[in-house]
Amino acid sequence: MVNPNSLMKHNVNPLKKLTVIFIALAVFIPSVFSQEIKANIQIVAPRVQMTDKQVLQTLQNAAQQFINTRKWTDENIASQEKIEFSMFFDITAINNNDFSGSMQFQVVRPTYNSTYKTTIFQFNDEDITFSYREFENLEYQENMNMNDFTTLLAYYVNLAIGMDFDSFSELGGSPYFSKMQSMVSIMTNKMGWNQGDGKGIRNRFYLAENLTNPRFKDLRLLTYNYHRKGMDQFAANPDQARKSITENIKKLKETQSIFQNCLLQKSFFSTKWAELVEIYKGAPVPEKTAMAKFLSEIDPTNSQRYDKIKS
Repeated sequence: MVNPNSLMKHNVNPLKKLTVIFIALAVFIPSVFSQEIKANIQIVAPRVQMTDKQVLQTLQNAAQQFINTRKWTDENIASQEKIEFSMFFDITAINNNDFSGSMQFQVVRPTYNSTYKTTIFQFNDEDITFSYREFENLEYQENMNMNDFTTLLAYYVNLAIGMDFDSFSELGGSPYFSKMQSMVSIMTNKMGWNQGDGKGIRNRFYLAENLTNPRFKDLRLLTYNYHRKGMDQFAANPDQARKSITENIKKLKETQSIFQNCLLQKSFFSTKWAELVEIYKGAPVPEKTAMAKFLSEIDPTNSQRYDKIKS
């Protein structure tokens, strides 16, 4: 509390000092809480013949500023809790102001009482198309498409927020996955946003559909249980953390007929196979053998990689 006597002693008006304090807080608080995202954007075009590639750097800087300086949630997220993700654009064709290529997306989060960061989700988007004129403003408004590129960026920002929130609370990312679904509806008939785009089911349409479909609720709960009850407990009790991860992954066997061709399950294992190998390398031999066999059966794409658990 401000002491009026001490202020009078120095001939300072108490109301004036309080005004200064409130102004300082008004400046300080947004700087702490408004920037919720820590995105790393890279845009390259190694296979495109260009005399001047400065436009790529300009676009990269504009995209990073667009994401990192915007308020995306109603939450107060402190600077040390920023949601981290990366987008690596590989542009394969540029025709005047039209860009096309692919993009690798990855979102990570810290684990409790550890310097280790776990990858929550990664995805390869092979249908990237947008238009951009150097130095143009990147405009965006929710629930409408003002610019194909900013709508694409907003889709993946909401994916990053949703996956991060799902990993800290049960189904915590639902509002952000609903926003993704809305963007898919808005972008109907635009390349990269439709059911038949990409490779099979690996596209933005099915990603948003899976994340909002109640049938796949258990896969979203796996995100929470794996990270909050597993990875976050490793520093304190590795054996118990590994046991929790095992129990939750084995639940997938019970619903394999539902999830077998589900994009979320495929993405879970494509994201986590390397981490799972390291987790079970530290297990007793019988557990190593059993989990190498189980993971190979439920995720045959990476079966040879799971053999490393036994080494």
